[in-house]
Amino acid sequence: MSDTYIDESNPPSPAKSGEYGDVLSDVLNDQARRNELRNAAGSAHSRRTRLHPAMPPVLALVSIWLWAFPPAALRPEPPTIPLANQEAGLRMEMYIQFNKIQGYLTQHGRLPRNLEEVGDASSAVRYEPLTASVFRLSGQTGTVTVDYTSTEPVEVLLSDARSIVSGAGLPPPQRAPAI
Repeated sequence: MSDTYIDESNPPSPAKSGEYGDVLSDVLNDQARRNELRNAAGSAHSRRTRLHPAMPPVLALVSIWLWAFPPAALRPEPPTIPLANQEAGLRMEMYIQFNKIQGYLTQHGRLPRNLEEVGDASSAVRYEPLTASVFRLSGQTGTVTVDYTSTEPVEVLLSDARSIVSGAGLPPPQRAPAI
């Protein structure tokens, strides 16, 4: 480092003043260019189309109308369950209740008074004890009704429900013809 003292209170020498002038000119030119860019960007924002003040309330009313009264095209149709599948599901539910009742009979030596005694009762299945060891199960879902008495073989209750529920008894899906 140099121990030379530079007195900056005096005006710069003519050689240095040219450099200062160039730097000052560059800074002023840069500021002018930035101002031009800001003004150009501001005018681009002012040229943007404005939304009419009545549009938001109109759009809100249309949205509320569509929500309250949706057209048929916006209301999807729930898929319908084929009757065979409804019956198979009902038969499987009855088979589950049958097994619970048989387990209760084995464990307690008597039939339960109602389905609540064997666990959760199904709203689709009705239970009716007939004698000390014979009972009837009746089930209904939609238009499908199934009745079963415990003296019948359990295969009568199940019929083809296992294959339908597992998907083995369903016909293969139809493919659309190639165009």
